[in-house]
Parts: sequence; C-alpha cells; structure tokens
Amino acid sequence: MIKAQGRKHRSLWMWVVFSARIEYGIMIVREEVYTEVVAPGASRSSAAHIARDGDLESPDSFALDDALSSGLDGLVANAISQVASPPIVAATAMAITASTLPGPSAWMWAGTYVSLAILIPLLYLVCLVQQGIVTDLDVQLREQRMRPLIFTMVCNGLAWGVLVLGAAPAQLVLLAGALWVQTVLIFVITLRWKISVHCAAAASLGTLVWSLIGTPWPLLIGVPIVAWSRVLLRRHTLAQTVAGALLGIAIFAAALWLVRVQ
Repeated sequence: MIKAQGRKHRSLWMWVVFSARIEYGIMIVREEVYTEVVAPGASRSSAAHIARDGDLESPDSFALDDALSSGLDGLVANAISQVASPPIVAATAMAITASTLPGPSAWMWAGTYVSLAILIPLLYLVCLVQQGIVTDLDVQLREQRMRPLIFTMVCNGLAWGVLVLGAAPAQLVLLAGALWVQTVLIFVITLRWKISVHCAAAASLGTLVWSLIGTPWPLLIGVPIVAWSRVLLRRHTLAQTVAGALLGIAIFAAALWLVRVQ
C-alpha cells in the first residue's frame, strides 16, 4: 500500500513538472511570436475589436502588448494567468483524476487525452500565431477565437471517443466528456461574447478538487485570484470572468452528480 501511494505521488509530481515545462515553453513562444509577428500599429485596431466586444469602455485605454505587466501587480497577474492557462489546468485536472485511480493504465489514458486534446490544439494555435492569423497565444480578439475553438472541439471530441472506445476508467471518460461540453458551450457563447476561458477552467478544477478533498476553499480562493488577474490585464471584464466561472462550476457539478448517481 505504501509503495503504491509512493508511486502515485511520484507520478503526480512528474506530471506537475511536465506541465510546468509546457507552460515555460508557452511563455517563451509568446515572447518570440509577439516580437516577430505583432506589428507596432496592431494595438489600436485590435483595441477597437475588443472594445466592441465589451471588454473596455474605450479603445484608447487598451494595449495589446504587455505594457500592463510592467508594475508589480501586473507581473503578479501575468504570472497567475500563465500558471492558470486552460491547457495547464485541463492537464492538471486529468492528472489529479488519474492519481485517484488504481493501476498505471489510468496514467496511460490520461496521457493519451492530454496528447490529443491539449498538446495538438496548442501546437495548432502556435502555428496560427506564427502565420499571423492570430495575434497572440491568449487569442485576445474574440473574432480570432473561432478557428482555435473549432479545432479544439474536434480534438476534444476525438480524445473523448478514444477513451470511450478504449474502455478507459469511467472517471476519466466523464471528465473528458465534461471538458468537451464545456468547450462547445464556450464556442457558442464566443460567437457573440468573449467569455473567460481561464475562469471557466479554474472553476472546473476547483469544483473537481472540492469533490475530492471535501472543501470548497480552492474554488473560493483560486477562481477570484484568476479573475482578478484577467481583469487587471484587461483581457476580460468582470462580467466575463464571472460568467466563465459559473459555466465551469455548472458543468463540473453536473458531471460529478452523474458520477454519484451511476
């Protein structure tokens, strides 16, 4: 029993290190792409689009670059946004779920899902940024979110299907299904409004952790911190972060309820 728990802890730790390396790579790519792709005059025109979507009161108060990160609060907010990026949060949710299941096969299925549903869409997004189709990895402009979201929906659905057909553990199958439903709803909402994907992901993870450890504090503390960072960086309005959080909580609460009634 002790050896089995030790293996689980080591596996979870290795997953955390792997996720951190992915996030570090995202940060490096973001810096390189911004300096090479985003034109100096992009800020004003991009701001007009974001203002129209309800992110800001006026385009003049927005800058597409990272000027807001120069102060201490901006640096902290940027670090929080990086750590709480949706790919990292989704991978963490899958890893936490796998750590509660017996046997190494759970980690194999979790790795399969992460490869198909997270890494491939992330690489696709990097390609879009490098080609100038999308201005940045945060995809700040609502109109530019359609292609990445459609591709992510397809990859998520494929990954979910692989887990179902491969008879993966029910918990992982349900988690994959919940993430797919969440992506679909975010896409539908994004057609008209720029909901916060960061807050939806953070709320989903917080709800999952709540069900595992029996306390809502990770949800009650983590989600407001993520929302604060997104608002401070002017990526979203307060309403968009609240909507994202409510969406994540609703979907994962429903999914966890299904687990209990089965």
